[in-house]
Amino acid sequence: MNKSVLRKYPRSMPFGDSRVEIRLMTAADGPAFTAFIQTLPSHDLLFVRRDISHPKVIAAWMEAIDQGRLHSLVAFHGDELVGCAAIVVDDLSWSRHVGELRVLSAPSWRGRGLGRWLIQESFAVALGLELEKLTVQMTVDQTNAIGAFEELGFRPEAVLTRQVKDRDGKAYDIALLSHDVTAVQSLMEIFGLPESLGN
Repeated sequence: MNKSVLRKYPRSMPFGDSRVEIRLMTAADGPAFTAFIQTLPSHDLLFVRRDISHPKVIAAWMEAIDQGRLHSLVAFHGDELVGCAAIVVDDLSWSRHVGELRVLSAPSWRGRGLGRWLIQESFAVALGLELEKLTVQMTVDQTNAIGAFEELGFRPEAVLTRQVKDRDGKAYDIALLSHDVTAVQSLMEIFGLPESLGN
């Protein structure tokens, strides 16, 4: 499938006295991404299928970006990577119309709207990829994150019991939420994104 991202990047957004730039991730962002992952609590990484703090997993992420199997956005405050979002699509599966969304933001940037902005931009990327559905998953105790996704139209689909274990062997349930991408255009307009995705 010849799919492309319809948005023009980079894009910038003010956050109080600060300004953040968002753009498509490239393999050259590997070192900044590695430094960013090291700032995150390990519990925040449990929803990702692999331990992305491991150098081999980061290298595989960058390779997937180069091969077009992973579509990722990065948010920079100056030279510091402060957030990222990724849409994972398996074009060889029966679920190639579904993208798995992953969103991470630096602890110091939480509660400021950065995660919401990354989610909104991911909607635009999903439309460009001609996806019909986005899913997201996280541990059930991440109530703030679940609430943020629900405010943007995601709805619970399932709870997977004892689905992941942290490094200490403690098991956690995973909440699975989804969003119908075909309804995204009106949602984007409600939250103030430009009408034209090409802007």
